[in-house]
Amino acid sequence: MKSKHFISLTISHATPLLLIGVFSLFIVLIQKIFGDELREWGFTLADKRIAVDEDLPNFFKAIKISQSDEMFSEQSRLKKHFGFETVDPDTIKVMQVTRNKMPDKAIVGTPWY
Repeated sequence: MKSKHFISLTISHATPLLLIGVFSLFIVLIQKIFGDELREWGFTLADKRIAVDEDLPNFFKAIKISQSDEMFSEQSRLKKHFGFETVDPDTIKVMQVTRNKMPDKAIVGTPWY
């Protein structure tokens, strides 16, 4: 009696798992066989840290007054109407101390994301 444990070409609920397994095996084999060539061409999945010095000042000394006011108003509105906070209360306390100082080098764009 045949066991029917062999791979068949019928599409069933297990087909996506089969495809993922086959493609994963293919990628691993390609990396093992052609790893040096792929690294030369810039295709690699190696964990390599890139040291980037963005020369950014401290966040609390670089945020603009308008952005600080926007954060305060949003925080107070959410707390008053909905009862929750999106910003850490310690962050708000530090920003209240430094909010009236004009930054030497301001962050452009959205400083928090």
